[in-house]
Amino acid sequence: MPDISILMVEATPIRFFAGMPSDGKLTDRFGRGLNYLRISVTDRCNMRCDYCRPDADAYKAESHRQILRYEEIERIVRIAAGMGVNKIRITGGEPLVRRDLPILVEKLAHIPGITDISMTSNATLLSKYAQNLAAAGLRRINISIDSLKPLRFRKLTGGELAPVLAGIAAAKAAGLWPIKLNTVLLRGINAGEDCCEVAELIDFAAGHGATIRFIELMPMKQGMDWQKHYISIDEVLQNEAVRARVDVDAPLQMDRQGGNTAARYLPLKNGQGDVGFIMPMSERFCEGCNRLRLTADGGLRSCLPADYQINLRDLIRSGGSDDDIRTVFLRSALIKPEIGVYDFAANTDKRSMIHIGG
Repeated sequence: MPDISILMVEATPIRFFAGMPSDGKLTDRFGRGLNYLRISVTDRCNMRCDYCRPDADAYKAESHRQILRYEEIERIVRIAAGMGVNKIRITGGEPLVRRDLPILVEKLAHIPGITDISMTSNATLLSKYAQNLAAAGLRRINISIDSLKPLRFRKLTGGELAPVLAGIAAAKAAGLWPIKLNTVLLRGINAGEDCCEVAELIDFAAGHGATIRFIELMPMKQGMDWQKHYISIDEVLQNEAVRARVDVDAPLQMDRQGGNTAARYLPLKNGQGDVGFIMPMSERFCEGCNRLRLTADGGLRSCLPADYQINLRDLIRSGGSDDDIRTVFLRSALIKPEIGVYDFAANTDKRSMIHIGG
């Protein structure tokens, strides 16, 4: 009979059964295998996107001593790989503001069992690092681009569009392929009746041989009026310019890479590629979720909207053993909810995306 323990997570008692699956692989209570670890290497960013980072007065990055060191991340990944994790995505904040990131990529690429390392970036620094990242073992990259209009881009992100475009070109030249472009849909900013850039972004991606994915806005920022800016994928697909490009009558297909159930795809009418849609609000994909998240300050988080996590940093720095770390992974898997619940209030108090990792 397995032991019943009580884990205190952010002052909330959570009961779980302690025990290891017979095959040694991470599996949650609902039979979902967990082979994908998203690792935030920093909660700092050189942009200030409205949907990700709290307003200036509310935003406070962790001190450097609170952030996981590269050797700590390497140890965690090595243990996770022994439990069946084979896919890593490096996130932030903006991961490229962390010094010597190619060193971490090379460390992770040499861990037995890790077969895929990718990264999500705003691409502003990518032209400087793309070649070194590819040489270190990075395979693919997702690039955030929410507008092709320089003034709108600057207002939304606080940054400039030109370095992003240069970063996309550098990623392609370095062989970081396929490139996926991510656009968060924001009513009244880049989507809606008077300002829809979706068709323009589709054309841009197709012209660069990239796939673009449109993402529904999630309530993942402290104090954001989420409902004001939310727009569903279904509404976007009613736009005539979008319908002229995308075969909206075709059945939605799942991502072909890595069994990613978060993304659905529709083909372009010209037959050259497709367009992705991520619908966390209007079409939940929890039933196939295979992810765990490691925050920059060492929190192991099993569900994006569920605001609890287990602290690995303090465990490691207090002398925790490899078996202790394995136990934390198992516990995180076993407290993973069947369905993640987002806060639908206009203003949320949840930890913002920049602190969790994209």
